[in-house]
Amino acid sequence: AVDTAATAAALQFYAVGLLGYSISRIVAPTFYALGDSRTPVAISMLSVLTNATLNVVLSRWLGFAGLALGTSLAALVSGSLLVWRLSRRLDGVEAVRIVSSLTRIAVASALMGAATMAAYAHFEVWLPGAALVPQILRLGAAIGVALVVLASSAWVLRIPEFRQASAMVLRRLGRSRA
Repeated sequence: AVDTAATAAALQFYAVGLLGYSISRIVAPTFYALGDSRTPVAISMLSVLTNATLNVVLSRWLGFAGLALGTSLAALVSGSLLVWRLSRRLDGVEAVRIVSSLTRIAVASALMGAATMAAYAHFEVWLPGAALVPQILRLGAAIGVALVVLASSAWVLRIPEFRQASAMVLRRLGRSRA
């Protein structure tokens, strides 16, 4: 139980940096495509230094969880710097559209998270027990609820990326059946 709680704490702090990491994975190759390898390398070096500094400082207060938080914050710094440099290089990056999409995605994600927590709590009442089978059933049902709420929220909020991803999946499924 102690190890599970410790792992959960580290994962929560790592989750903070998912946006920065995702941005870096998308934006860094853009610089290479533009023939600029110096910018992502320089920002990566700065990110490593930021990561090391934050890890030393934060681990003193938060222990191993500080390492996760330091890594996440460094990823956010790196992603932010990459977007900032790319925006300057391209004279803008449709910031209004990006912020609008991120806001809608955040709302859909929050609704999904709340629904998942509520569903799991209800499933604990309906399927009590610490045995593996009830746990798997509760988790599976909660994931099902999460997917339905996320898809519904994305549809209601008109998230264009969700519609594009859905169309791609449906096309692939159509090809695999043929």
